[in-house]
Amino acid sequence: MQDFDKQIEAPKRKKSLGKAIAIGLLTLLLGGSAAANFWLWDKEKTATTAAESKIDSLKTYSLLKDSLYIAIAEEAASIASLRTEIALYQGENDSLKQILSEKESRIASLRSQISGGGSTSKLRALKDSILAIKTENTDFKNKVQILLADNENYKAMLAEKELKITSLNTVNTKLSDKVTEAAQPHLGPVIVTPMYTKKGEQIPQYKAKKVEKLKITFDVLGNKLTETSVDKTYTVRIKDPDGIVLSNNNGKLMDSNDVFSAIETVKFDGTMQKININFTQKPSYKKGKYKVELKDGDEVKNTFSFILL
Repeated sequence: MQDFDKQIEAPKRKKSLGKAIAIGLLTLLLGGSAAANFWLWDKEKTATTAAESKIDSLKTYSLLKDSLYIAIAEEAASIASLRTEIALYQGENDSLKQILSEKESRIASLRSQISGGGSTSKLRALKDSILAIKTENTDFKNKVQILLADNENYKAMLAEKELKITSLNTVNTKLSDKVTEAAQPHLGPVIVTPMYTKKGEQIPQYKAKKVEKLKITFDVLGNKLTETSVDKTYTVRIKDPDGIVLSNNNGKLMDSNDVFSAIETVKFDGTMQKININFTQKPSYKKGKYKVELKDGDEVKNTFSFILL
């Protein structure tokens, strides 16, 4: 009986032992799975945090780089504006333009360094350099503005002086013209006398049939203001009672204003000269009133008239 009971309990013990081993293995599997899941979760969390940190760093880097470009652009625009202002006052080789060229070169160098990238600390160092050049440029701009203001005042003074000089030149030109005009010879009255030969002598004759020639006389008066000799040409026009200009040599002239009775060229040196011209007309003279013009160029200087009976 006891042996029978032992035979029955033995399988029960084996079954209980197998169950315990199975439970132990299951527990180990569950524990390993939990540990693996925790390890994966922790690794994912660490990776996510690192990625977010890297993204934030890239954003900061990009913003810093953009701000540096903006600061450089502002300084470049400021220098370009100064160059334009200075160009109004100074030439290509002036010291201010050379200083601007140096500043533009420094800005170009900083822009190149920004483009090259580098670490955030390097960009921050470049930012410090830009702030320094910005301060320096602001001080330089203030000094230039003062200089340009002084130049503007000087320019205004020059403009005022130029106006005065222009005004004085105008007055001087007018005075010179007056002096030149005053130095010109002046003409005395023109006189035309009809002449007739009697017993070998020339005597005045106012009967138209007996007139042989017309004696034209006028004086070129002396002028103490004349310093250099000038050549003057005077024209005499004698019009008959019908208004026709007496002329022997101008038959081919078409314009009646160009027809003349006599022309006299005088070399005037300031001393008085008496002019005597004899005009002889081939046809006989008409009765009536004759008019005489003495012209200097196109200007009628003196007139005279006489009557033949």
